[in-house]
Amino acid sequence: MKLNDIVAVSGLLLTLVTFLFNLAWPKITEALNQDEATSGDSAKKRCREKINKTLYGTVLPIFVAFFVLFYINLPSAVKVISSSEIAVWNFDVDDTLYVMVVYALAAFVIFNGSLLYRLFVKQSKFK
Repeated sequence: MKLNDIVAVSGLLLTLVTFLFNLAWPKITEALNQDEATSGDSAKKRCREKINKTLYGTVLPIFVAFFVLFYINLPSAVKVISSSEIAVWNFDVDDTLYVMVVYALAAFVIFNGSLLYRLFVKQSKFK
C-alpha cells in the first residue's frame, strides 16, 4: 500500500472520528459539569450513572479509535521522518502533511486520554 492510499484512508477515518467526537462533546461537557455537592444517594447515583455512560459509551470508544488510528499510522510516519531531509523550500508536501496528520492524531489521543482521566476522577467523587 502506497503512502497516498494510507493518507486517504487515514484522512477519511480521522474525519469520521472527529465528527463523532464533535457530536459527543455536549454529552461529555455535561458529564464533566456534574455537581459534586449534590445531596442524596439517589441523585449521586444518577450522576455517577450519567458519568459512567458517557465514560464507557462515548469517550472510551472515541479514545480507542483515535489511538488505533495513531498506532497504525505511526510506523509510516517514523519512516517518513527518518528518511526525509529538513529543507525550508524543497520539501515533499504529501509527506509533510502526512506527518502533521499523525501529530494531530497524537494530540487527539492525549486530549481524549485527559478526558478519560477527568471522568474517572469525577466518577470517584460520586461514590
